[in-house]
Amino acid sequence: MKYSLSAKNLVCRNLESRASYCASLLNPDHTKEITGVLRSDSGLLSYTFNQAVTNAVMPERILQRFVVDYFAERHSPFTLWHTANKAFDDSSLAELGLKRGPSLVAMAVEVQRLAADESLPEALRDKLTIAQVRVDDLDDYAELQVSLFNGSREGPQVRKFYQRLKELPDQKRSRLKFYLARLDGEAVAGGCLFASADALGFYDQVTAEAHRGQGIGRALFHHLVAQALHSHHKYAVVLVPENRQQLLLDIGFFAVGEVASYRFEP
Repeated sequence: MKYSLSAKNLVCRNLESRASYCASLLNPDHTKEITGVLRSDSGLLSYTFNQAVTNAVMPERILQRFVVDYFAERHSPFTLWHTANKAFDDSSLAELGLKRGPSLVAMAVEVQRLAADESLPEALRDKLTIAQVRVDDLDDYAELQVSLFNGSREGPQVRKFYQRLKELPDQKRSRLKFYLARLDGEAVAGGCLFASADALGFYDQVTAEAHRGQGIGRALFHHLVAQALHSHHKYAVVLVPENRQQLLLDIGFFAVGEVASYRFEP
């Protein structure tokens, strides 16, 4: 695999596919695409699940009409992910109400190059268990995800997404695999694998604040890597903050570019 534009495109396509898939679980046929931009509307008032993904720089008027005006008319927030190597003019997007957030590093790897280490620190042995989430565990998984939003109005919208998922049969959401880490029975960390046509994406890994720094997040990530190694996927992709690359580099991932994010709040 050449770690170049083609590798970054794997990340972009996985991001687009996940945005579309999550939205369609709640709001079918509300993902639309024109050249260079995909728009997914989950029906929630959520910037987590309403997303637009751009893979090219386009005139601001097109972005405004196709994405910004659409969500503004629905009084709904959304997140814009910009995956192209050429950047937007942040000041122009700010005039549209799009506030620049932290960029993430796009990383990719051929799955066969990955190396998982599922051994646990002594303090976690016989205490930490990691397993795929069953429908009865979705509430615990949801609360971990909600904890990221510190009581903001986004939290209840995220909780509602997982409540709606509980109403769906497992096969309807089969491309999303959720995992929970429990310490002495308490849900303390969670993460997700999403399968697109050409890659397996790692998403939404979170560790409860009171349990950070104990190696739990690292153990969960290695467990997800082990699941990838047993999958049929040839490639794996992930988006991470710049200061959290080292674990992925150690496992075998390569950085393949930057992805900018913007948030719209009506």
